[in-house]
Amino acid sequence: MRIRRTKKISIKIAIIIGIVELLAMALLFVAVNHSLTSILAVKAISDMNAIARDKAQLVETYIENCCDFVEGYSKTLEVREILQDKTNPRTLKRIDELTDKYGRGHIFVEGLYVAEWNTNVLSHINSECKNKTFRPEAAAKVLEEQIRNHGKVFCQGVVTSPVTGKMVIPVYAPVFNEKNEAIGFAGGAFYTSSLGEKLEQITEKKIGYSLINAETKTFIFNDNQELAGQFCGDIQILDSIHYLRNSQTHEKAFNFQTKEKVVSCYYIAERDWVLTIEDSKQNVFELVKFVQEMLIAACLFITMIMIIICAFSVDYQTKPLRALTAQIDRLKANDFTHHEQIKKYCQREDEFGTIANAVRDLHSVLENQYHLFSELLEAQTVGTLVTDAEDNNVLLVNTKALELWGINPLKKNRLRMEDIKERFNEEEKQKIAQVRELAKKSKEEIAYETYAIHDDGTKVYFLSHAKSVTLSNGDNVIIFSFIDTTAQKNLEESLLILSETDSLTSISNRRSGEFKVRNAVSDGKKGMFCLFDATNSNTSMILLVMQSAIKF
Repeated sequence: MRIRRTKKISIKIAIIIGIVELLAMALLFVAVNHSLTSILAVKAISDMNAIARDKAQLVETYIENCCDFVEGYSKTLEVREILQDKTNPRTLKRIDELTDKYGRGHIFVEGLYVAEWNTNVLSHINSECKNKTFRPEAAAKVLEEQIRNHGKVFCQGVVTSPVTGKMVIPVYAPVFNEKNEAIGFAGGAFYTSSLGEKLEQITEKKIGYSLINAETKTFIFNDNQELAGQFCGDIQILDSIHYLRNSQTHEKAFNFQTKEKVVSCYYIAERDWVLTIEDSKQNVFELVKFVQEMLIAACLFITMIMIIICAFSVDYQTKPLRALTAQIDRLKANDFTHHEQIKKYCQREDEFGTIANAVRDLHSVLENQYHLFSELLEAQTVGTLVTDAEDNNVLLVNTKALELWGINPLKKNRLRMEDIKERFNEEEKQKIAQVRELAKKSKEEIAYETYAIHDDGTKVYFLSHAKSVTLSNGDNVIIFSFIDTTAQKNLEESLLILSETDSLTSISNRRSGEFKVRNAVSDGKKGMFCLFDATNSNTSMILLVMQSAIKF
């Protein structure tokens, strides 16, 4: 009969646990709703950063292609020949044909040309620009110096074209003769609008974007072409640019949100440009909102179903279990008061009766051990502290430790690590932290000296020991012990003073004085040494002037 009841109760408990587990899952959905939506929100922001990064890489790729285009043009034989022989009609014809061939097939090329150092154009894709000088002598010298210093093709940023008045990306490449001497340069100008069209093709939906010169804070281009070349007045974007340029960790991406939009900034360090993209919050967090609504609906549905199924059966069947659980929770919290129903459940002949008797026996054992441990801990003449390995929580502490730290014993049950740490200065805190790390690594007992400062300013010195211990559940704790050595410290200081001074006059004795003079001489101090004869009634004085070699 007893076996049957055991099986019956076990089945009931299994069924109830299964139902409660389903309910717990529904409640868990509600609990993780915030976390899940937060993760999705982070992913949405991460996607924005990824789009900004991809657009920035496209800008880099576009500029590299422009540089490769101009470099290929600059290395042709025709370009080198025209710079070496500007009067030969055949050479002029060949360079014009080459320039036209290079430039005509590319709609993104605003200009392609070869010029002398004074910026006199020898050949240009636009025939109206040939044989013209586009820069004064001083500006031409600056450009020549830049091209020579680079020694290879380079991009000079974004400027307004003097020919079309549009925003273009200028690229310059030095041209070398057979002796590897720079004899002139080739140049190209590429429309920023073409780059803008490529940037818009990265994403399916319309996303606002801008490319900003981080140094001048002006728009290079953006989805609103009218802003090109104008100063960026958005304070948050300017703050983001400042942060990215001065980041100690060399971060490239930064984002922020306003009431209406999400903005992601990506720093192109090589160009000192910042690419920003922006989208409405509604678009960015569209998936987050949808998932949130679905989770809420699912949780409500599951919760309603579980409530209907379990409302009556679980309440009745789990009464003993709740009482036993409550008693175990009390034991965990070192509360040894008896639950009024435990004695009643001990008379049952099913699993609950067995569990109730086990809990009652466990209650007696733990209560005895707890009282014995508490008495032993408080009976110690040394201060004892047990903390977790991460130095976050106080697990155990005795009254003696509180007395040594100058902390009110009434705070024992609500003591925090901050209450203890504030008794030590920064140097001692660092020392204790180093001891903690050493104890965790070595698993050996570490001895060290330290001191605490009471509210009245009194210093209390300790000889301390620290040891890392791994508990049966795998948790690591640090056990500290403290012995008051204040009296010993004071005695040492008193003995040191007595050993160095005359007991009658309280001035340095001969041994101490000689030691101080030697130290002064070895330290290179300068001055004079005076010796007074105080035993003669006339108080004669002998003045000894030390040689310059041993002045102190």
